[in-house]
Amino acid sequence: MKTVEELYAERLDRITKAINLEKPDRIPIMLTGPGMIKYGDPKAVMADYIRRPMWAADTVLKAYRELEDIDAGAAQGGGGAMGAFWLCKVKLPGRELPEDAIWQLEEVGYMTEEDYDTVVDKGWAAVTNDILINRIGYTPEELAPNMEEMMYSINKAKEQGLVSLMGGGMVIPPYETLSAARSIGKFMKDLHRMPDKVMAAMEVMEKEAIEGLKQAMRANKGLAAFHGNSRAGDNFISRKMFEKFAWPYLKRIAEAIIEEDTKVFFHIDSTWDERLPYFLEFPRATTIFDPDSATNIFKIKEILGDNMCITGDVPPAMLSLGTPDEVYRYARRLCEEIGPVGFIMSQGCAMPPNAKPENIKAIVDATVGR
Repeated sequence: MKTVEELYAERLDRITKAINLEKPDRIPIMLTGPGMIKYGDPKAVMADYIRRPMWAADTVLKAYRELEDIDAGAAQGGGGAMGAFWLCKVKLPGRELPEDAIWQLEEVGYMTEEDYDTVVDKGWAAVTNDILINRIGYTPEELAPNMEEMMYSINKAKEQGLVSLMGGGMVIPPYETLSAARSIGKFMKDLHRMPDKVMAAMEVMEKEAIEGLKQAMRANKGLAAFHGNSRAGDNFISRKMFEKFAWPYLKRIAEAIIEEDTKVFFHIDSTWDERLPYFLEFPRATTIFDPDSATNIFKIKEILGDNMCITGDVPPAMLSLGTPDEVYRYARRLCEEIGPVGFIMSQGCAMPPNAKPENIKAIVDATVGR
């Protein structure tokens, strides 16, 4: 029987080879998201992540033990900090929502037009603090991360031999952040009515984001840094707008991560089929493309497969509503057409709360060839 150290080293090697576009002994598996808790305990509800986070972490880790072929995972769920991250309020299960509902962001746009000037004059952090504390009503205690809970999850996962891809920090580019802070409707109008003012604020935000990322990466070296994108895809803005307001900042932040000898984990929500060629601008084997199942993963492979690692992308709808046979067949197709080189088997975006346990197992079985 392998020791935890041997198991961790084996899994790390498997994932590192996938990221570096080398052939591993088998395709690595990374399953994450709120639905993993149900595999550990079918009676668990989403409110458990909020009400008893350490129990929730233990239950998710139980699922990973039972699905012993999984290489990478995370035991943490969501919470009130999610709303703060997007500069809005959040409705939580067991509080404003039913016990087993997924948390919901209330995006109303607390940032004003005048705040663009304040960002330029005083910095993004000053505006963020004002919005969160004075306008939304968060307390400093609510905004402070619970280090005990975080370290509990991280340490317990490592004790189980699980690899964490992230750990090198996380960032949301200025375009994405502002679209939430202003709300998507107001922000789209800003891009047309006051583009210069928006871009001046974005430059300040980009500088602060890079400085914060570098501190995080140097304090805690990880395999990759999370780089989240969702609203700059084909179905949100035109190519011209993308090239002006989104791509330059997205790219420069990613380049700063690469300069720190850390991989960029591009989490990509929505459809980016027409944006894919832009990602060829990054050096080979420095980035990871993590789609949510909306972007055509076979097109991702065609365009980017020789340049970057791809994760995914068993659709959440299939995991919730499909049969184990459907999941198995789709996962096998991913293994054969996206893998075996430069591919990490995963769900699209995150494991949905109502994913069927037998469907989760079907992903693992298909990947290891059972």
